[in-house]
Amino acid sequence: MQENTAATRQDSQPKTLVIAGASGSIGTALCRHLASEYNIIAVTHLEERAKTPVPDLPVTWRHCDLFSRSEMAQALSGADYGIYLVHARLPSARLDQVQFQDMELIAADNFARAASLNNVKQILCLRGLRPSGRVPPEIARKQDEVVETLGAYGTPVSVIRAGLVVAPGSTLVNLIASQVLRGRTVPVPDWTLSRKQPVAVRDLMRAVRHCLGKPEAFSGSFDIGGPEVMDWRQILEETASLLKRKPRFVPVTWLTPRIYQWWLRRRSPKTHPATIQLLVRDLQHDSLPKDNPLQRVIGADALDCREAIRPYLSGDREGLVNPRSQILSVYEQQLREARSVRSVQRIELPPGRNASWMADTYFRWLQNFVWPFVACRSDEGGSYRVQVRGVGLTLLELSHQPDHSDPERRMYFITGGLLASGSRNLKGRMEFHDVLAGRYTIIAIHDFAPSLPWNFYQATQATAHGFVMRAFQRHMARLARHKEETSSEGHI
Repeated sequence: MQENTAATRQDSQPKTLVIAGASGSIGTALCRHLASEYNIIAVTHLEERAKTPVPDLPVTWRHCDLFSRSEMAQALSGADYGIYLVHARLPSARLDQVQFQDMELIAADNFARAASLNNVKQILCLRGLRPSGRVPPEIARKQDEVVETLGAYGTPVSVIRAGLVVAPGSTLVNLIASQVLRGRTVPVPDWTLSRKQPVAVRDLMRAVRHCLGKPEAFSGSFDIGGPEVMDWRQILEETASLLKRKPRFVPVTWLTPRIYQWWLRRRSPKTHPATIQLLVRDLQHDSLPKDNPLQRVIGADALDCREAIRPYLSGDREGLVNPRSQILSVYEQQLREARSVRSVQRIELPPGRNASWMADTYFRWLQNFVWPFVACRSDEGGSYRVQVRGVGLTLLELSHQPDHSDPERRMYFITGGLLASGSRNLKGRMEFHDVLAGRYTIIAIHDFAPSLPWNFYQATQATAHGFVMRAFQRHMARLARHKEETSSEGHI
């Protein structure tokens, strides 16, 4: 009897929900919407947000380096459920030599491993709708990579896919408003007339609440959308009407996606270029939800586009302030002062190989590639020194970390060398990290602080590193193709 009472009391306790990427407009809305039902831990890579929580938001904030496996594991400690909202579109260092899709893979892999380690019962992930029609295979493949990664370690994954989400202070709302507020003429390329179903953040919250805590019923992917099918021009016209503006909408056929992307950046200079790039890419294709049980649940009472946008626009004002806007200037100043670098490259991994093999191969290849100027010397512990040949000057010292390594991951701390700032390289590290079931290895340098003056570093060392890594990518792609051809011939 006492055991049953204790079990009942435990079941009545609020479940712990970790929201990764909680500082944005959708994350903040989720925190407010679910705070009465869950013990929420809001995880953010913005240290300033963790120090200055959102007023009247009853959640616990945790600062976490999303690219650190150990910090992610600590952030998910004690979690029953996890919501993954991470989008690697904000700068993470003063210099990012990265493709944001590759950064997202590292963060998603760390989150999935941490969820498995902490016995999280369900991961709920928000992603964009799959575009319809003729879509380049590369775009379709990369859209599913994060979802595949989140489910790679056994935790049930529920994916809610939405197109254009209308949320308070969101980049989308402010970007739309800026188009009709900052000019009398609004160009509308003909390729933006693809069909969309914008969804209100209120209805997205309903969908999340309906799925969360039900991993058996909602394992898989579910599309949602609002009640209206609209194109980009209709969305702009509705916004102009709400703002009591009458700009002239001009259809144009010569405006290419690249030029329109430049135009949007001119009209909305505070919007991150990667966000505009994604929007322009999405505007080229229809994105409509497919019928499914979740869409039927929210569809009947979903808000139309006009009612979804109305609360966030008034008079001649743009959308409400983004929850992160007050801290982004502080964050950007911190990045400038830290003078750190993040470099991330995805390398095709030959069948049957792993990150440990990739690390050894890289340093052997580097030794030959930079000959006769530079030498890579290893010791018995697997650490490396990159030195000027014939002089003995150490340019970089990479110390192998067995406690942070396994066959699918090789970790080195940057512990010295003329090119590394000794006083600021406290977290500098280089890792080889397998992702996507071993199809690729990510080679990443995190939090590296160069010793060279910043402008000189960008013009010399950073440029040289980018050149070397692109050459290694090409080398490994050729090697992977050769092994595939050899394997195919062996089965004939």
